[in-house]
Amino acid sequence: MDKISTKEIPENPGIYIFKDKYNDPLYVGKAKNLRKRVPSYFRENTSWKIKRLISEAIEISFVTSKNEADALLAEYSFIQQYKPKYNVRLKDDKSYPYVTVTNETWPRAYVSRSINEKNINFGPFPFIGAARRSLDHLINIFPVRTCTKNVFERHQKLNKPCLLFDINKCSGPCVNAIDQESYKNMLENIENFYSGKSDMYVNNKIADMKKYSANQEYEKANEAKKLIEHLENARSTQTLMVSNTKSVDVIGIDVSNLDVVISCLLIRSGRIIGEVKKTFEPIDTKKHDEYLPQIILSIFSENQPSEEILVSHSFPFIELIQEQLSEKWGRKIELKTPKQGWKKELLNTAIIDAKELRRVVNFRRRTDLEFRTRSLEQLKNKLNLTNVPYRIEAYDISNLGPEYRVGSMVVMEDGLSKPSMYRKFHIKSFQGQDDFKSMEEVLFRRLRRLTKNNENDPSFRRKPDLILIDGGKGQLSSAKGVLDHLQLEIDVVGLAKREEEIFKPFQKESILLNKNSEALFTLQNIRDEAHRFAINENRRLRIKNFDKQTLLNIEGVGTVSSKKILDKYKSIEKLSKATYEELEEILTPNIARKIINYFNNI
Repeated sequence: MDKISTKEIPENPGIYIFKDKYNDPLYVGKAKNLRKRVPSYFRENTSWKIKRLISEAIEISFVTSKNEADALLAEYSFIQQYKPKYNVRLKDDKSYPYVTVTNETWPRAYVSRSINEKNINFGPFPFIGAARRSLDHLINIFPVRTCTKNVFERHQKLNKPCLLFDINKCSGPCVNAIDQESYKNMLENIENFYSGKSDMYVNNKIADMKKYSANQEYEKANEAKKLIEHLENARSTQTLMVSNTKSVDVIGIDVSNLDVVISCLLIRSGRIIGEVKKTFEPIDTKKHDEYLPQIILSIFSENQPSEEILVSHSFPFIELIQEQLSEKWGRKIELKTPKQGWKKELLNTAIIDAKELRRVVNFRRRTDLEFRTRSLEQLKNKLNLTNVPYRIEAYDISNLGPEYRVGSMVVMEDGLSKPSMYRKFHIKSFQGQDDFKSMEEVLFRRLRRLTKNNENDPSFRRKPDLILIDGGKGQLSSAKGVLDHLQLEIDVVGLAKREEEIFKPFQKESILLNKNSEALFTLQNIRDEAHRFAINENRRLRIKNFDKQTLLNIEGVGTVSSKKILDKYKSIEKLSKATYEELEEILTPNIARKIINYFNNI
């Protein structure tokens, strides 16, 4: 966009919003004085990302506020709601194992490397074995369920507990062997233990053991001793950080010219009970301190903070952040940057951890916006495209017989897949199987919507820079015909699987890119995604139209067994997701295997 006149910019505090040609927010920032801040984006010595932002932006809008503090909160709220493309994108490092407690009527405890925000997560642990051992020791004391939803529901229907109940590793909620209040208390004990209150449980059991021993109740004393051992083993996986019993949160920050990494250690009673690792890519890393308030608010939106948060870098609005966190969590919370003592040593530990995360992040550079953009620029040059293909749409056809004909459209923007913009098409204009006609129909239905002024679908209203067809010259010719008919000037290429040949309209010879090139990787990635998406929809249609008579056609399935199947699963879709072990409960192993094989081949 062109540089705007400073007279058009308010002098007040507030937020500024860069918008693209679709009126979608690209970037939002705050300023103490909007008139002084906004023109800085139009200087010649700005960063690569700012130049890219300006090239995509069409207009800037402003929202004024009373003061800079209100602007900060408005900025945070806007980012959370709209998630603009160029704003800070927090990426959690979720490679460490966690102990997870689900949000269910009868919650389950298990070990996982992925974090679901709907659940309660404790960790991270140094490795998967440590997490499993820790949970196993606690289950000996607080026997909550660890089974999957399917297994739990199966035993509910059978009204028969599993082996874990018989060996006292589960309290049997599936058969109502425990009331909900008692079960809730066990869960609270587990949560308290992982939240830094392990000393309390150990001390209580030691007191019990001594009391039993004094009363010569040696059997009870021995049981208490075993529980103490389980508790000690469970908490041995939590790293001891300091000799005292302080509870603090420690945030170490490492800044590079591309991004910022953060390691936040959650320390309770002198032990690390959790760690939050994040990376983000601010549009200007030289001004990273402006983004830190948002980061602090984000970290502690779900993680309950201690009363004291140590931060390695200073930043503006510390008082405001303290006020916001104190209000949210109902107690006084302070942010500090210590210069010496054990708190300084903790900060150094967090900084070292952040630097180690930096090393890992550097290996993941493929996800960096600048890296991805350069790959797309390489693709433009190699294929002699009109524009850098910031938005690529890939199309594929999947059919099995005349009844199941599906077209897929998948989208890649800035080198990353955008599943929310994927679309599927059921072929309607003709009967029979014809990949060329199917491709024509799909592209016509999609591209016709570019000509509408009132298109509401966010994916259909955006014009692609490149259309990729899964196939060779025939499919490419069909696609080119649609573009010519609609008088649209959009680059289109075909990618054939056998030799990974790239075909362009009116070009006799194919293009072969280096097998290791990022440009080819980009095309392969989106082509394969289009193929997967089309096949999945085709399979869904076939399963949807699968009826009782078709079930009887499976070898070995008769009237009696089909009734058992439909009584249990109610629908064919649910049956298609059943495991061999589940089917074996109601069918012979041979029939169960044949059903599994049938659906695997659909």
